Amino acid sequence: MPAGSVDLYAEAFLAQCRSMDPGGTTIATAGLHGVLGADEHPRVQLLVTDDRAYDPLAVVLPAAQAGMIRVLRPAQRCAQLVADRLGWSSNTATAMVSGDLSTVPAPSLPDDLTLLPVRRLADDPTGVALADAVAAAMSATTAITGPPVAFADYLRSLPPAFRLLAALDGEGRVRATSGYGVFGSYGTVMFVNTDPGWRGRGIGLAMTAHALHAARDAGVRHVSLDASKVGRSIYLRLGFDRAGALIRFSRRS
Repeated sequence: MPAGSVDLYAEAFLAQCRSMDPGGTTIATAGLHGVLGADEHPRVQLLVTDDRAYDPLAVVLPAAQAGMIRVLRPAQRCAQLVADRLGWSSNTATAMVSGDLSTVPAPSLPDDLTLLPVRRLADDPTGVALADAVAAAMSATTAITGPPVAFADYLRSLPPAFRLLAALDGEGRVRATSGYGVFGSYGTVMFVNTDPGWRGRGIGLAMTAHALHAARDAGVRHVSLDASKVGRSIYLRLGFDRAGALIRFSRRS
């Protein structure tokens, strides 16, 4: 796990947290990075990079009523500390980073697909209806749970720094999605999904690359993200580096 990749992931993570919750309290201490929400029962977004974070995490954790805590696998004591508290569920991912978007290739979508923006916010210009993009994404993965309207509301709640994209077939059906967030010179990629019937044609790779190039054009130089087992190969092909294996603990309010 290269130290430089971990540092870059932590820096980009903190930039995203500050954008998502500008009124929150920033934590940046040895092994622990993130933001505590400003309300009475703070929603946390934390990253634990090593077990030096154990003591400050033990102080913060009892007040954390909701949010996500990402723990890189070397921090086994911290991971156990969170796992021992009731209400936190977990999954795994790979922390990945790109330190230079200028080297990202630009694979094209198949000719029978058209790339368009998604109308995420009420004042967005014309584009694909958010409900159509959500329906396509939820039909492509079991990772998105709950009613479609709730997921659409979550996407609308994201700051204006986030943009969503969709690829439509000749009949106007959404067959793939992707998205990106811009936080100064840092960014992230999200919402990458492909219709099961359209897989195997490099569409996921192309949609991810389109999101990365759009982020670069918006001023992003460095990108961090959490990759699933399926998505990891795409990001490696696009020149990303592994920062480490993650355990992601989440809790709903």
